[in-house]
Amino acid sequence: MSDPTDVPPQWGAVRLFNDEIEAVVLTQKGADIYSLVDRRSGVDVLFKAPWGARTPSGVNPLATTSERWLDAYPGGWQVLLPNGGDECVQYGVTWGFHGEAAMIPWTVLARNETSLTLATDLVTAPLKVRREITLEGSVLRVAETVTNVSPQSVEVMWSHHPAFGAPFIDETCVISAGCRTLVADAETPGTVLEAGSTHSWPVAHDPRGDLVDFAKVPSRERPRSVLAYLTEFDSGYFAITNPTLGLGVGVRWPLEVFDKAWLWQEMNSLKDWPWFQRAYVMAIEPASTVPGHGMSQARALGQHGIEFSAGASKDVLIEVVLFEGTGEVAGIDPGGVVRWATT
Repeated sequence: MSDPTDVPPQWGAVRLFNDEIEAVVLTQKGADIYSLVDRRSGVDVLFKAPWGARTPSGVNPLATTSERWLDAYPGGWQVLLPNGGDECVQYGVTWGFHGEAAMIPWTVLARNETSLTLATDLVTAPLKVRREITLEGSVLRVAETVTNVSPQSVEVMWSHHPAFGAPFIDETCVISAGCRTLVADAETPGTVLEAGSTHSWPVAHDPRGDLVDFAKVPSRERPRSVLAYLTEFDSGYFAITNPTLGLGVGVRWPLEVFDKAWLWQEMNSLKDWPWFQRAYVMAIEPASTVPGHGMSQARALGQHGIEFSAGASKDVLIEVVLFEGTGEVAGIDPGGVVRWATT
C-alpha cells in the first residue's frame, strides 16, 4: 500500500485507490504522481529518489535551477512545462530546468476515492493547467488541459516524466514501443551510444560496432546511462513487462501533441552528483520537443515546441495500465487494452 505519510506534509499527498491500483498525488508539489501501486502484488512501479521524499534541504539557496529541481525530486511522475532540460531565457524570463509546473502548488478543485481534479497558473509562461487524474479498474488516466490566458501566442516545451524503478525494473524486463527510430542525444548520449547517432528501434550499435538491444534492461551489475529520443511513432505507446513478477505497465498518449519521447536510463552509472551510482531508473517520456536541453537550444537547432495562439487550449489524455502477463506487447489500445505480440 502507498502511505501518504511517507512524504512531507506540506506536499499535500492525496491517496487515490480502487480494488486494483492506487496512486499518491502530491497536490502541493507539481501535482506529481508519486506512486502507482499494483494492489494485487503490492509493487509500486515508479522510481523513488535515493534521498527519499523529504522537504528540500535548501542548503544552497543560490543553486542552479537543476540543483533546486533535483533537491525537490522524490521520484515518480512529473509534468514538464514550459521547459524541458536546461534552463534558458524565453520571453524575458528564465525558464528553469524542467520548467515550473512540477515545482509549484496546485489547487484541488474536486476529489473522491478514485479521482482528483487540480489546476494551477504558471508565472514564467501565461498558461493555466488543469489535470483530472482518475482510476478505473487497472487504468490510471491523466486528462490534462493547457490554456494560454494571454493575448499573444507562446511556444513552449511540454512533456511527461514518468520514471520507473526497482523492484519493478530489473534485468528481466522487456521494453516495447510504437516507434521506429532511436536517436542518441548529440551532447550527452550516455555510455553506450555515439553522440547524435541514429538507429532502428530497438537495436543500436555502440561506438565499437557492438549491438545494444534497447528492448532489454541491463542489470545493476552492468552500469549504463542513456539519453536518446524515440521518433517516427506509428502508435503513441510504450510498455515495460517484468516476466519475473508477471507484471507490466503500459502507457498510451496522443501523437498530435507528443510525437516524440525521451529515453532516459541511469543504471548505477553516474559517479558524481546527483546519483553517485545510487539510481537504477529508466523513463520513456512523451514529449513535444527534442532535444532535452531547453527551449532555446531546440529553437537554435530548428526544432519546435507547442504553439499556443492567444486564448487557445490543448488537451491530452494519457492512459497508464498495470497488467498481468509475461510476453512482448504489440500496442496499447484506448481504455488501456493491451495487445500482445504473437510469436
